[in-house]
Amino acid sequence: MKTLILTEKPSVARDFALALGAVSGENKSNEGFIETPDYVITWAIGHLLAPYDPEDYDPKYKKWSLVTLPILPVEFKFKAQAKTKKQLDIIKRILKRNDLEKLIVATDAGREGELIARLILQEGRSKLKAFRFWTSAALTREVIHAEMKKIKPLQDYDRLFIAGRARQKADWLVGMNLSRLATIKLNDLFSIGRVQTAVLSLLVERRKAIQNFIPTDYFEYLATFQFSSGKLDAYWFDPQKKEEDKRQDNRQFFDELKEKLSKKKATISTLSEAEKTSYPQGLFSLTDLQRQANMQYGFSASKTLELAQSLYEKYKCLSYPRTDSKVMATSSFELVKDLVYKFKGLYPEHFEKFASHKVSLKNKIIFDDSRLTDHHGLIPLKDFNGPEDSLEGKIYHLVLKRFITNFLENHRYLETDVQIECEKNLFKVRGKKIIEMGFKVLEGRESEEILPAISLNEEGIHQSGKVEAKKTKAPFDYTEASLLYDMTNPARLVSESDLKRIFRTEVGLGTQATRAQIIETLLKRNYIERVSKNIKATDKGLLLVDRLNDMPTTKSLTSVSQTAKLELALSSMAEGETDDLEFLEQVNSFILSATQEWKESAGIERDKSTPKSYGGITYGPKTQSKSAEIGNCPICQSEIKDFPKSYSCSRWKEGCGFTIWKVVAKKKLSETSIKELMTKKKTGLIKGFKSKTGKPFEAYLLMNKEGKVEFEFLPR
Repeated sequence: MKTLILTEKPSVARDFALALGAVSGENKSNEGFIETPDYVITWAIGHLLAPYDPEDYDPKYKKWSLVTLPILPVEFKFKAQAKTKKQLDIIKRILKRNDLEKLIVATDAGREGELIARLILQEGRSKLKAFRFWTSAALTREVIHAEMKKIKPLQDYDRLFIAGRARQKADWLVGMNLSRLATIKLNDLFSIGRVQTAVLSLLVERRKAIQNFIPTDYFEYLATFQFSSGKLDAYWFDPQKKEEDKRQDNRQFFDELKEKLSKKKATISTLSEAEKTSYPQGLFSLTDLQRQANMQYGFSASKTLELAQSLYEKYKCLSYPRTDSKVMATSSFELVKDLVYKFKGLYPEHFEKFASHKVSLKNKIIFDDSRLTDHHGLIPLKDFNGPEDSLEGKIYHLVLKRFITNFLENHRYLETDVQIECEKNLFKVRGKKIIEMGFKVLEGRESEEILPAISLNEEGIHQSGKVEAKKTKAPFDYTEASLLYDMTNPARLVSESDLKRIFRTEVGLGTQATRAQIIETLLKRNYIERVSKNIKATDKGLLLVDRLNDMPTTKSLTSVSQTAKLELALSSMAEGETDDLEFLEQVNSFILSATQEWKESAGIERDKSTPKSYGGITYGPKTQSKSAEIGNCPICQSEIKDFPKSYSCSRWKEGCGFTIWKVVAKKKLSETSIKELMTKKKTGLIKGFKSKTGKPFEAYLLMNKEGKVEFEFLPR
């Protein structure tokens, strides 16, 4: 009899197969599983089952109507995802085999991994005796064999499944009901989600803060003192103030002070030196990598994930990217050690500050089982053979350098704090002298502030001074890097002490796997927009958040605190402290109250001259196409029609796909350019295109033999 192993993804199944003795000829991975004499190993591809859509429960829900809301299924049902139905069918057939003795669930060690597996087993009506394989360590042969000896009954992890199922139901109820309510009442397509709406609220509040900001004038005084060893610049400060202690609102104060202190005696009243140490930051989590790539290269979060996924799947030189850990398991020590010395040979220039003593289990920045979550931190597995300046190369070398920094010397520096007293006024300055650059050699962001050789109680004179006129600055627009930071570290955005404690753990807004998608969803819904490197809330996003905030119950969706409370409830459920019944009763109560609020609220009148489509129904007049005087279709020679967004072949219903979009890469094409494209198959040089990251570029447009429009760039 054989043992069935179910993993979450094909790559993990291959790791199990290699560890458990799969040889050539036994691998049937192209058939959806791998079989050895003792094991059948198959895999999910993420969630193979999705919750029913409302119309799957009852056709009446296909049309979006206030009359049919709220939608509160008595029993939640699931259906196969169309793209992965084939794999689900394979697993269901395997579960019916009569040569299987037991089942080992080896999906990711977390709430979602448990949910993925349990839904598959329910769908396949598995009756096998089931066990759980549980580790977040790198799946080396040694780790797999060790953990296979520690498997526990699957029922020991029921609490995780219950929490995962409750999260899924709550998200469905909020999304399906509130999206329909907002869309119907506001007469435009709106999508509302438990997490995405809280993130949108951050961007709306930032937009308002910037718009409402009124700059105020303030002044600072920079004095230059002469001591025997040289000049020293220092700022005046008020020791009674805890914040903004260098500022004065009245310039006259400093103008009079400057004259008063001219050539007066000054004394070094405080001189303290302390050696300080900065430590490496650990490995990259996905969000940390996304933030760094955005700051350094302007990559969007989704672009970084796409590149990291390519390095993982295609090039196989990066570990699984969707991780929120920054550490490795202690059981992965030999793997890490081998990688360190392998890369030391390949990149000796990166190891000038190598600290061999850090290649040890005592290095808790890297090896810490207590901080390990579903997956270990991002590490390079082998060298990347592509160009370093390619898109993939840039991401790979960010991960490589971060990995290496953790095995270099610490950064050490001497920090000197100086206070100067002059006519009972105090001035301060801080100096920094680097003792050991250490791991910062790979980051290149450190500078020194060298002070002259002064001593305590040394006397000098106030030589000169400068009154600096400044203005308070508005908050900065969000970039993807700063938005990801607040999504990952939202403790500073809440006031309640209990919620701050929640957010200082691993809880944030969204997960490593979903944060990029949340941002892209907000962009697609036209709630936010990219403006150069910044992200800003649109009028549509502002409208939605304002309407939600007008309602006592529904406004909780815009609250970061509410997300924290829900995550706390789910965490308690996963720990077995609470059940899901009370939780879901509260969610249902929220939906009922929110539905009543929306039904009673004032709606927005629809402009009936403009068609609107939602819920599968188009309302208002359909825009009629008209003939376009730009020539005939180059594919079938039929007439070309002028549609609102494109010039397309009139035989599109018969399968001719010829189309020229009126807006390409955010640039509206002129009629002259479109006629050039049709007649000459190439336009003149067009300026004003924008890339996905918002960077402007210029290019020619070409029409190829298949009638497709392509870019042609200027030679570099």
